[in-house]
Amino acid sequence: MSVRNSYCCQNPGNTRPSTSCGRTPWYAKVLRPLAFFVVTSMLAMSVSHLCDKYSASNSFKIIKADLSNLRAHLNTLSMEVRNVMETRAELRIKLKEVACVAPKISEAIFRLRNEVSEEMGLHTKTLLKALSPETVRDLVKSELETYDADKTGRTDYALESSGGTILSTRNTETYLAGAPVLTLFGIPIVEQKNNPRAIIQTGVLPGECWAFKGNSGSVVIKLLGLVYISGVSLEHISASISPTGDTSTAPRDFCVWGLEDVNDSEGFLLGHFTYDNQGPPVQYFEVENKPRKAYEIVELTVHSNSGNPEFTCIYRIRVHGTPYQKEK
Repeated sequence: MSVRNSYCCQNPGNTRPSTSCGRTPWYAKVLRPLAFFVVTSMLAMSVSHLCDKYSASNSFKIIKADLSNLRAHLNTLSMEVRNVMETRAELRIKLKEVACVAPKISEAIFRLRNEVSEEMGLHTKTLLKALSPETVRDLVKSELETYDADKTGRTDYALESSGGTILSTRNTETYLAGAPVLTLFGIPIVEQKNNPRAIIQTGVLPGECWAFKGNSGSVVIKLLGLVYISGVSLEHISASISPTGDTSTAPRDFCVWGLEDVNDSEGFLLGHFTYDNQGPPVQYFEVENKPRKAYEIVELTVHSNSGNPEFTCIYRIRVHGTPYQKEK
């Protein structure tokens, strides 16, 4: 036993409480937890009150909203940064590819430039050769020969001087008003009638035509012999030599038939054609339906003219093809 405990045992008459024996009083055990509980509760209530107070205020709501927006912007910025990084990586790859392809492109451009230069040189030489005096002379000579060969370079099997004749004009009425008149000292002596024969003759000066009333008419022509017809040429004067500058009397829509005889009511349709009075004076038309036999008689039927309401003028019709040859 220790000295302290021995002293307590040796003084039993002492009734005063003592804490020297090492035991905690009962009230200390009760008051200390109670005080801790009260202080903790008060602190919790204070914190809760403060949180409720500030959470209900507008400033807190604004701060909270700003924080939410900031968080959203940060997320968006993060995604954009990630996209930029990915794009940067892709661009780096593309740049590497371009760096590999660029020399090939440069080489291809160089070859192309050389080829174009060579082609241009060849074309220049060809053009210079084509424009040489000898070539131009030959070209002009060829055109003059074609013009001398009845302007088409094709044989005309309807030409009157070669044997062509007019067989009929059907019911077409010749237009006589304004026919040219031969005068002597200003006195009219002979009036020249429009004649269908003009369309198979060589004269094509203004007025040297067959004029008929209205915008439709027909004429039947006998060729110099049996011909496998391949095309026809229709001619009218140009506006440049027309006294009035008007070519509205020119035929427009017309067709050509191959006939067995002048009274053939069926015939073979060689084609339906359109003459353009704004085009060249002589216009060639290839047959639309190639005939299997040769014809000696053809009929020209005009369905409309180029706008003149009174009459239509045909200056010349040419019939082209290959003559029929009897087998030996």
